[in-house]
Amino acid sequence: MRALTILLSALALTAVVARAAEDKLPERWIYARANLGSDAGLEKFLALLKDAKATGCTHALLVEGRWLRFPDDAEYQARADKVKAAAQELGIALVPGICSIGYSGRYFHFDPNLTAGLPVKEMPFVVKDGKAGADPAGAPDLAALKAEGNGFNGVLKVRPFQHYKVTFKLEGKYEGDADELIRATGVDSKRWLSRGTPHLEGAASGKPVVYTFNSLDSNEVRFRINPGAAKVADLKIELAGTLLLARRPLIPLTVASEDGKTVYEEGKDFKPLHDADMLKKPFDGEFTIDRKPAEIELIEGSRIKDGEKLKVSFWHGYRTGTDQDGISLEDPKTLEILELDLKNCIKVWKPGAFMLNYDEIRVAGWEPMPDGKPLKPGELLAKHFKAMYDLVRKNVPEAKIYTWSDMFTPFHNARPFADKGYYYLVNGTWDGSWEGVPKDVIILNWYAPKTDGLKFFADRGNPQVICGYYDGRSDAAMKNNIGNWMKVSTGVPGVLGFMYTTWHDDYKNLKRYFELVDTYADWSGTAKAVKEKEPGVKE
Repeated sequence: MRALTILLSALALTAVVARAAEDKLPERWIYARANLGSDAGLEKFLALLKDAKATGCTHALLVEGRWLRFPDDAEYQARADKVKAAAQELGIALVPGICSIGYSGRYFHFDPNLTAGLPVKEMPFVVKDGKAGADPAGAPDLAALKAEGNGFNGVLKVRPFQHYKVTFKLEGKYEGDADELIRATGVDSKRWLSRGTPHLEGAASGKPVVYTFNSLDSNEVRFRINPGAAKVADLKIELAGTLLLARRPLIPLTVASEDGKTVYEEGKDFKPLHDADMLKKPFDGEFTIDRKPAEIELIEGSRIKDGEKLKVSFWHGYRTGTDQDGISLEDPKTLEILELDLKNCIKVWKPGAFMLNYDEIRVAGWEPMPDGKPLKPGELLAKHFKAMYDLVRKNVPEAKIYTWSDMFTPFHNARPFADKGYYYLVNGTWDGSWEGVPKDVIILNWYAPKTDGLKFFADRGNPQVICGYYDGRSDAAMKNNIGNWMKVSTGVPGVLGFMYTTWHDDYKNLKRYFELVDTYADWSGTAKAVKEKEPGVKE
């Protein structure tokens, strides 16, 4: 008898049936990334659907998103129609992913200022020749850093809630993990502040490496650069000024005198201030930091005088990892864009199901709410998800609605603070986020190292799909992944099936993976399980 039970009732999703060893999982999914911007991309995706059908796939999670910008493009619509016709013929249900919260790059062509903001409080600026920029005297004293190998390590005195810019050169080639090159950690909070991935392209030819971090509530930061066999030269840490400045009514810019008694007026004392290059270099939709920040330019007759020192407060964006730009959960304009995402998806695909992509939300909770009433991050996310759920129900009442597991369980990213401390750069924890997820939402569970991870949703009444694979290409890795999922799902009701989940668009192992799922009873007695690390997360 296989160690797994499943839910078979497609309507009520309540009848739990014990599954015999020879039975198939009723749902078999593929994480299917498409590029329908060309005929070549169309043909590639149609071939993927055929391969998926050959392995018995019943569902495809459609990862594409061009409908947001090109819903009226006739060529794009024609390609989408061919995909729909092929999927219908093959008997594969397409589930398009909308509402990309966490990885929100698809939305910033509407307004880059909707980036989820980190606060800067009273950054010291100084006025010179009619312009004000970050005061060089606000830079931390690097004498506190000690040489360590070819790099540096030590505790820096910093000002809380300041955005710092780090530049240095690498002499020689860095062979390590880019995420491990720089580490800035709050001494008291133990919060890992340096959550971006340095861009090292060009470092070998002498181009400086540029990096930023926000000190948040820290007065002291342990700062380390470990370049391995390479050597760090010309290290500089300074205030980043208005780099990645976000401007919205909800997160105002404040320019005040050094004593804080005078608040200067934009348009009267200084020209309107924006980070004009935030979305333009090197191309629309890309946030870059290797450039000079915008300066405050005085207007004739300004009350601000040359040589004066200022205190400037604002919010700025921050990219985590290599490509992860989050969008504001607090600003109501975000929901307007997400509703457009939904409506354009309906226009192009006319789907009967939607995947709400709330996933790995790593910058959030620092902005004020429109009504001024503060919400904890978990409360904020619960409210936001329920609002998006209601929009789907309003537009397609009978639609099936799916979402990822990680942001809505205390056994993953909504974990208690006592378990692992801060979650990235979130102002608190995601505790209670699950209260905004109705019982008819189907959970795509992609990380459950223990039974608790699946049982939590089952106890709440949410059906689930197991999302396995994660690009472990050997038989041993795939067996380990399948074996772990089978083990933790034993006795858990409401499990609908398996998904082949590839973050690297690697479909070469699709057939083999599902062969191993089907033959689990044959090989499970000989496989040696090894505990899997959380995919894509560095501790």
